Amino acid sequence: MGPVSSNWTPCTWTMAFSTPTALTLATLISILLPAIFAIRRYLNGRSYVDKPCACKQYGFSPQPAIESWRSKLIPKSWKKRHPYQGKQGPVVGLVNGLYVHPIKSCKGVRVEEAEVLSTGLKYDRNFTFAELLDPKGEPDTNSSDSTNWKFVTQRKYRRLANIRLEIWVPDPESPDYSHDQANVISQGILRVQYPNPSGDSPNTAYKTFDIPYSPTEDQISRMGYIMQKLTVWKDCPDALLIASTTDASAPEWIGEIQAYIGCSKPLALFRVAAGCERQVFRNAPSKEQLGYQSVVGFVDAYPLHLLGLSSVADLDQKLASAVPEFKESSALRFRANIYCDGPEAYAEDSWKRIRIGRSIYYVVCRTTRCELPNIDQRTGERHGSQPSKLMKTYRNIDPGAGLNQACMGMQMVPAAERGVIRVGDEIEVLETGVHHYISQ
Repeated sequence: MGPVSSNWTPCTWTMAFSTPTALTLATLISILLPAIFAIRRYLNGRSYVDKPCACKQYGFSPQPAIESWRSKLIPKSWKKRHPYQGKQGPVVGLVNGLYVHPIKSCKGVRVEEAEVLSTGLKYDRNFTFAELLDPKGEPDTNSSDSTNWKFVTQRKYRRLANIRLEIWVPDPESPDYSHDQANVISQGILRVQYPNPSGDSPNTAYKTFDIPYSPTEDQISRMGYIMQKLTVWKDCPDALLIASTTDASAPEWIGEIQAYIGCSKPLALFRVAAGCERQVFRNAPSKEQLGYQSVVGFVDAYPLHLLGLSSVADLDQKLASAVPEFKESSALRFRANIYCDGPEAYAEDSWKRIRIGRSIYYVVCRTTRCELPNIDQRTGERHGSQPSKLMKTYRNIDPGAGLNQACMGMQMVPAAERGVIRVGDEIEVLETGVHHYISQ
């Protein structure tokens, strides 16, 4: 077929595409395009179901690895003059990454901007899986009494790391948006994707279900959600039970997730109930100092978790020397909310009060580390001892944390009940001092 002339008409195009060559090309396209889109969707971790009505996606899923401590987000001109003096203290770095984890211990969602609430980042750890225990605290596989639920994490069920999440929020620009649309009323939906053992193609590798993010009283009643006591460490708040394997009419996904993570006990999914948040004391500023009572949903201890990437880089260098076969530790193993770039390794250990963007935060204590960082957040595979074993040789630095207890990262409480934090925000150190961890 010769070159296309500028005076071709639609009729000419029709004639051209009626030739055998054009038919062959059209056939190839019809075969290749679906395959290309399937592969692209698989690599991008996109849902294989329709976009939720009246919503747009918030954040990016699945989570990509943070590039490195040598972030492209920090321009060379900034590096040359850092640290420099801010209004009240030295500006030592920038926010490199922001992550929320809607279901405790499941895969995180990377965001560029997040609303800060008294409980921490919006959408962070509002849900958790839990297993049923008997009155003595032992797993109960037979009892019909479903009032003794205890939260579970990757510490016990490492495969939770492979459950992917998407956050979909109301979109007024969507053509199907209306104020009385179910997804709008519930302030969006949480889309959950869990591995499908029988999936034999990219389109069937994961099963998907949606749940309302913040269901109204009417939605709670219609969906059959109920309030139950839930044990979270030493607290026992009322929480909203979404689904459990103790219910004969429960959706099939709760039983399939139970089987996938290897839980032999009854399993349930809970949501934080409005007004039933857990109060935070210990190292946190008092209610009088803050002007409000610090509270959390299903996070372990404090509203926010910050980690310096230079600290992770230092750990990686030590691992390369001491345990050559261990791969790069990856900052995501520590499941922080805020990853900062710029400060020297462990500089955050002495921070007491900082400004991020326009908001102030109290840096209340170090983060004591359990064995969870031994789990690769990309695969759910657990290393037998690292990096926890190595960290215990040089990060047992807080006398309040106890013997043989490594620390990495810092816990924070927002100075105000509302705020916003963005990737690229400056971090200004307003106050430094000595930390002494107070255990639960």
